Amino acid sequence: MDLLSTDDLKLLVEILFRQQYAIEIICSELNDIEAGLKSMDDESYKRLVSLYDRLRVR
Repeated sequence: MDLLSTDDLKLLVEILFRQQYAIEIICSELNDIEAGLKSMDDESYKRLVSLYDRLRVR
């Protein structure tokens, strides 16, 4: 992603967390995968589920 610098990416992620959008995006991605609309390798899927679980308890 040459469009954004490392600092830009950090700022974007910070805002996504602050506004609670990060968990919504992850939830949407998981729903799409589980509905068969998107595919993902098993290891990445497990990491995404783990990330969702950690964010949910925040």
